[in-house]
Amino acid sequence: MADTEIRTPIVTPFDEDEAVDADALADLVDHLIEEQGVTGLVPCGTTGEMGSLTDEERRAVVETTVEAADGRVPVMAGVGETAVGEVLDHVAAAADAGADSALVVAPYFGGDAPAEGNEEFFRTIADGSELPVYLYNIPPAVGQDIDEGTVVALADHDNVAGVKDSSGDVTYFNSLIRRTPDDFEVYQGWDGAYAPSLAMGADGGINALTHFFGDVYAEVAEALEAGDVERARDLQLGVIDEAFEACREHGFAPATKAVLAERGVIPRGSVRPPQREVPDDEAAELAAFVADQ
Repeated sequence: MADTEIRTPIVTPFDEDEAVDADALADLVDHLIEEQGVTGLVPCGTTGEMGSLTDEERRAVVETTVEAADGRVPVMAGVGETAVGEVLDHVAAAADAGADSALVVAPYFGGDAPAEGNEEFFRTIADGSELPVYLYNIPPAVGQDIDEGTVVALADHDNVAGVKDSSGDVTYFNSLIRRTPDDFEVYQGWDGAYAPSLAMGADGGINALTHFFGDVYAEVAEALEAGDVERARDLQLGVIDEAFEACREHGFAPATKAVLAERGVIPRGSVRPPQREVPDDEAAELAAFVADQ
């Protein structure tokens, strides 16, 4: 836990015309590294509204993130698509931009695919990828879990480095830790299970709330390392879980952007459909909650 990774699935700021705001994104990268102390950035993930970006925008977001990070922290680029060829195109673009690794979701138009089919999907991508691949299990977004046996089988692939699990299924997560090699990185993406997962041996988290609670996530890791389970428990059940429930209510991209804008980290912008902006009064309440912690 001393080397716990605290990574942020970074939002994609848009300006008032709903275009990607590259300057705001670069400023946000600085905020996350210098103010929140995060140890890695994940552009073009779920919180980054990956599904609402064009291919050109996705390339630009990764390029801006890498350039702004300037080697201070690694960049794991979201490259999800339903077609192997398109995933590999995104990987190639991310590699050209200088990203360090690629995050790949299961095909999100293949909910009835057999586990063997998904294993072939990921294995083919790993075989052809210019970057180390991380699997991304997020069944609410894609309609299916990555079968536990599939993750275990792929963990032996030379180019599959780890997994982010956002299922919220602690039994599934613990099994991945138990059944995969020690050098296979297992990240918790469900903020509500952050502290328990670290206690079970997770390598860290990739969590939206680190946009403004990076210090809290670091404190949980430090508390557990010091054997202060009560402090870790209090932070999980208090700050993290309360903020997590609020973000689940509004959606992680809208809620995170609302708080960041209220706090002056990014300009007041927008989200893209099907996301909806948080009403002004509720955005102010969210920002006030964060400020009080």
